[in-house]
Amino acid sequence: MDLVEAKQKGFDEAGRHPWETARFDVVRKLISRYVRLANGAVVMDIGCGDTLLVERLAAEYPAVSFCAIDTALTDELISRYRTQLKTGNVRLFSSLETVAPLLERQVSLVLLADVIEHIEDLNRFLTNLLQRPWIGAETCFLITAPAYQSLFCSHDRFLGHYRRYSNRLLRKHVEESGLKVIEMGYFFFSLLPVRALQVIKEQIFNVKPEEGTTGLVTWSRGRAATAFLKRLLVLDAGLSLALKRIGITLAGLSNYAICRKSA
Repeated sequence: MDLVEAKQKGFDEAGRHPWETARFDVVRKLISRYVRLANGAVVMDIGCGDTLLVERLAAEYPAVSFCAIDTALTDELISRYRTQLKTGNVRLFSSLETVAPLLERQVSLVLLADVIEHIEDLNRFLTNLLQRPWIGAETCFLITAPAYQSLFCSHDRFLGHYRRYSNRLLRKHVEESGLKVIEMGYFFFSLLPVRALQVIKEQIFNVKPEEGTTGLVTWSRGRAATAFLKRLLVLDAGLSLALKRIGITLAGLSNYAICRKSA
């Protein structure tokens, strides 16, 4: 969850939206498929938000060191999340500059999970990142982002998004920045009509959701409904990833890319 949403929710961990937990499953599958995280490896989660993703990954890889970075993390928030973390292999930082001196080896994985839509000049950001001494030829980048600019709506404006992405646009940015794409695609096909309906209501009928919030903040369904919808999303994403492996690209509300530094 974005820290803007976490603040709106009063930093309450209860009642997670199934999108959040299902996205973790997607990220975990992509990591297991493309990244070998040996004991002592370093993972950098840039734009970690409220630490849900990084903490769950840290629990799955207890011998891996995780650096969670978010420019919205104040000293107060870092202190808050440190006391809540259930794993001892996560360190929190508010900038790349504060984490860099502590790195003793090359980073194995850089996570940019729903972060790049917040960056106005993505090429400059990625180019600068690739020049860091702890990024090497074997460093893997896992990027997720909201898909399709035609679906840009109040949700994006509230969260401070500059744009949504597509395979073509994401490939253009990462390749111009010095990354090569290993795999790219979409997931959460079933959420497309939901978001399309919201866009139609906003643009044609001027019906807008409650201001200053998102579905992740207002989610209040019971445990059974949440578990059921999460399962549907996990199956949805699993189908997309399976089809991608045989060359079929299924559309989806989220875009993803696995990349490494170009030679």
